[in-house]
Amino acid sequence: MTKANVKEKLIKVTTELLLEEGHAETITSRQIAEKAETNLAMINYYFHSKDELINSAVNLLIKSAADSWMNVADSTQSPYEKLLNMLLQLSKLTMQYYSFTKTTTIYELTKTDIHLPYYIIPLLEQIYGDQRNDFEVKMIAFEIISFLQVLMIKAEDFFKYAGKDVRDDTQREFVIRTFLKSTLGHCS
Repeated sequence: MTKANVKEKLIKVTTELLLEEGHAETITSRQIAEKAETNLAMINYYFHSKDELINSAVNLLIKSAADSWMNVADSTQSPYEKLLNMLLQLSKLTMQYYSFTKTTTIYELTKTDIHLPYYIIPLLEQIYGDQRNDFEVKMIAFEIISFLQVLMIKAEDFFKYAGKDVRDDTQREFVIRTFLKSTLGHCS
């Protein structure tokens, strides 16, 4: 097996285990290596840790779903509506896989480079046109993504704080709509 094949197989097997187990915490490095039919050391060789591998697998699940959504997004929607619907769909996926997205979101916030805001920058550029410079758009994208990440990992605390349960689709939609309206202001 080539290096690329081993890495891809590790991600594929980890994704399968996540879907089977439902909890990232219960998956062991040994399980992954056995199912991938590779040496246990390959996990650390390609990913530096099991957590990084699980993060890659979860991101692949979410990216795949997001890409599917983006490919079928209604072209008649305004950039604001596209952004709102994208965030609603991604937050729904995050909650659907909450047992492991909570762990990987914490990992994203603390261990990886900032990359998620780049996914929404094109929509924000369409929303703002020439009203905001590149730096301002990046700050807004960062603010939106960071808020959603913290909201997802602190769902229970947010409910105690604000009385809105973001684990519930309707309440989560209300929170996201309210946040976007507050953040984007007149552009919404």
